[in-house]
Amino acid sequence: MNTRGRRDGGVWTNPVLIGALTVLVTIAAVMISYNANQGLPFVPKYSLNVQITDASEVSHDADVRIGGSLVGFVNSITAARLPSGRPIALLNLRLQESVKPLPIDSTVTVRLKGVIGLKYIEITPGHSRRGFPNGATIPLTQSSSTVDLDQVLSMFTPPTRKG
Repeated sequence: MNTRGRRDGGVWTNPVLIGALTVLVTIAAVMISYNANQGLPFVPKYSLNVQITDASEVSHDADVRIGGSLVGFVNSITAARLPSGRPIALLNLRLQESVKPLPIDSTVTVRLKGVIGLKYIEITPGHSRRGFPNGATIPLTQSSSTVDLDQVLSMFTPPTRKG
């Protein structure tokens, strides 16, 4: 058998193996980028819940900002009730670990992000030395939302305009 002109390149010369590895790496990259909105894997997050009277038009994955800097996102929005029976929205926020612990006298406001109605959550940190533990709930008394342009314009109903 004449093997003088042949070289054995090992497993890296097998085109099927190279193709399979390329497909595997591509699938892994797509999965990581798809899940990146929910936080990168193996990166710890600080989770807080916020009680708010009106989460109208706040969407899943909405930005959470402190002083204009992006520090997290809205992980989920669920309906809840106060002990009095009043309905509220409960926002679950996933924040960066650098924010932890958020002072317990911090306030949360739902703000308009643009003209088309997108909203974001603005957190104004308080000055308390005590902070919210991971998974804590910011009470309804420390949250508010701004008035939207459509709400302002809706007060001009036909009878009001006529008057």
